[in-house]
Amino acid sequence: MELFLAIQDQSRYIIGLITILFLLSHFSLERREGYFWRLAGSSTALWLLALAYLPLARLQRTLGGGSPLFMAPYWLFMSFAPLFYVLLCWKTTLDGALFRLMVASFVENIVTVLVRYLGVGILMPGLPQAHPALYTLFMIACYALVYGVFWQMVRRLPRRELTYEKKSGSQWANVLVYLIYTTILANTKVAFEYILQPLAGRAELADVYLQMRLFLILVMTLLSVVMLILQWNAYRRLALQNDKQVLLQMARQRESQYEFSKENIEMINRKCHDLKHQLRALEQVSDDERRAQLRQARQAVDFYDAVVKTGNDALDTLLTEKSVYCQNRSIRLSCMVSTHYLSRIGLVDLYTLLGNALDNAIESVERLASPEKKTISLTIRDQGRMLYLQVENYYEGTIAFEDGLPQTQKDDRENHGFGVRSIRSIARAYGGEMYLSADGELFLLQVVIPGADEQA
Repeated sequence: MELFLAIQDQSRYIIGLITILFLLSHFSLERREGYFWRLAGSSTALWLLALAYLPLARLQRTLGGGSPLFMAPYWLFMSFAPLFYVLLCWKTTLDGALFRLMVASFVENIVTVLVRYLGVGILMPGLPQAHPALYTLFMIACYALVYGVFWQMVRRLPRRELTYEKKSGSQWANVLVYLIYTTILANTKVAFEYILQPLAGRAELADVYLQMRLFLILVMTLLSVVMLILQWNAYRRLALQNDKQVLLQMARQRESQYEFSKENIEMINRKCHDLKHQLRALEQVSDDERRAQLRQARQAVDFYDAVVKTGNDALDTLLTEKSVYCQNRSIRLSCMVSTHYLSRIGLVDLYTLLGNALDNAIESVERLASPEKKTISLTIRDQGRMLYLQVENYYEGTIAFEDGLPQTQKDDRENHGFGVRSIRSIARAYGGEMYLSADGELFLLQVVIPGADEQA
């Protein structure tokens, strides 16, 4: 029974940690190739590493004389081992993985305090040995309660990987904070097992023993809660900074778009004012001069048509920018937007998703020799209770797919090819999926995202 409870306790701790890391990563990070094999293999490896504590603890009692320092290297290693679990399964930065590890450690320690130190240590000290099944249910209930609250917090996070600023020493500062936190927790647990536990059998110190245990429980809980709040707020501030940068960029583009529209509308007004005079003059000029004047008038109208109005600021800014770019390069960009679910996607995510999709399409048709094939079609509509986005364009050559994604045709493969992966990551973050097909000469990118009713 003692061995079973020891295995159960170690399994509880590591499975809880893995679960939190999964919740923080699965819905916001792009998965690596062979994702499910990586997930299963690394989870199993972490579980076996956690169970390695049992023979080491037995060896400690035999060789280490019961000194808590004997296990210090093991716990230091286990504090950072889950970091490699995140980096192995998902595509993220070291800062992103460290954030998830710190948050997971804070939350898991809160549950450990509830289950092990408060529940079993004080309220029901004999429960595991006397009623192991009831203890298991109690443990599951505590995890379900805390993880349910935690999941509500996770759902409010930006559903994408944030861009961390590369500040000097920022990573080491986070590592230092995490080390200080784990050191304080380790010393608190040592105080439980090596200082307070011997007092349990002394009746005259029973009140002191209980008060000290409650004090240490309070310290561990408050420390974890405060650290969780600080880390969470830091992440949210980073999200706001990222959104602010995109909004500032969009504001500059909209200002430029306004000036562009104003200038070209004024030009068209002048052209219209002079049109009656030009029509009269066209009767008397040569054919070449007549064609030149008609070309100028047509360009003014084309520029006016490039200003897109859909009712969505982010979409208007982006489509106008891309439309002007296409006009200048003799690319025809047609857009059909009819949807009520567009607000389902966050502003930054919408800008990123469509920007990458259109950039890839423009880059593809720019390489075409035939003017008739320099065409891009964008469709955004509601299909049932789904938001449906489609970008269609011609292409030449052969498109090789790997892990369901087209491989970039650029020589610098390490620094390109991230656009389509970003689109898929955003689609999955909203519970949707991206589909690609290259049939003959047409390349089709489709994104399907559940509408708001599906997510309620």
